[in-house]
Amino acid sequence: MTICVSVKVSEGLVLAADSTASIQGWIGEPQKGPPSILKTYDHVRKLSHIKDYPIGTLTWGAALIGARSVESLIKEYEYSLQSLEGNENDYTVQKIASGLLVHVKNFYDAEFANQPPAARSPLGILVSGYSRKKFFPEQWLINLPVSDKLDAVRPDQNGKPEFGAHWFGLTDAIIRLHFGRDDATLGILAEHFKVTPDEIFQLLLKLQYPVIFDGMPLQDAIDYAVYLVNVVIGRFRFVVGAPLCSGEIDVAVITPNEFTWIQRKCWHVTSALVR
Repeated sequence: MTICVSVKVSEGLVLAADSTASIQGWIGEPQKGPPSILKTYDHVRKLSHIKDYPIGTLTWGAALIGARSVESLIKEYEYSLQSLEGNENDYTVQKIASGLLVHVKNFYDAEFANQPPAARSPLGILVSGYSRKKFFPEQWLINLPVSDKLDAVRPDQNGKPEFGAHWFGLTDAIIRLHFGRDDATLGILAEHFKVTPDEIFQLLLKLQYPVIFDGMPLQDAIDYAVYLVNVVIGRFRFVVGAPLCSGEIDVAVITPNEFTWIQRKCWHVTSALVR
């Protein structure tokens, strides 16, 4: 499972993600009932840099497509792209995202060909970055199996950029903190007071914490993204249930001409295993 956070401010984009993935399935035959969590791994990379472009991805949902990790599918697609070095051709984030959608969807459809859309494991990929000669970033959402097309995330309004944050994956802790309620609250209160969920939603808007993203410095955007990821990691550390979000936090910043790793886990020998 996953928590991914994206923060868009005037100076650039911040991407952050935890490192835990859950492998689900069945033990024994036949496969009856919903799948169980068979194993969790705490060293999964959900934040990727696309080649040498100022473009990155965040992934959540399914950790595997068949025997392939989602990261390996992204890296395979990246391998097919031409390097920017010595390449003066224009590129766009949307074009890169469209190619990635086609590549991943081929594997996704083949793996789940015998399952109806409602039974397929959800997979989300946020492609974020800067097109050539563009000062403000773009973000495009791949959301399988819900849509076969890209969805624009926080697009410019009337030619002006819209700044703010998005979170994906296991977001209930962030929603409770930021909005002062969670999604279940709407249904519970609507049923109790015999009103519509939208009426409850409008009433509870007063509980939302205001965060000013216009003018937020890039360093504060980094701290905000990491803070939100830690909120979710703490929720799964202390609340009853499996630790579905955990591990190190990967963080990257994207500016018009550069992708910069702020924090990235590295392969190493865990000392506890060699004593």
